[in-house]
Amino acid sequence: MVANIIFWAFILINIAWIIISTGFSIYYLINKENGNLWAFGFLNIVSAIVLALVLLVYTTWNFNVTTQFSLNLIYVILGAEVVLAIIKFILGREPKLETTK
Repeated sequence: MVANIIFWAFILINIAWIIISTGFSIYYLINKENGNLWAFGFLNIVSAIVLALVLLVYTTWNFNVTTQFSLNLIYVILGAEVVLAIIKFILGREPKLETTK
């Protein structure tokens, strides 16, 4: 029972993180503060690594809480976090300032 709660808590926390980080990223893009996107991209990668470790532990030690739906959901979340991190790294680049002559 506890293993099931922890497993689904990690899934829900990652879904909430995707929503929150995307909201803040849109806010920073609107305000043209692109440098802040690097932090959110890095935290998305950290979140994806933690979720991958949870997936590895729960499938290796066979806690019997993983179903086909939950595995597919985790793979979708992992893919979304990696894609969002790449987008944030690309959009987070600051334009180079032209040198004055």
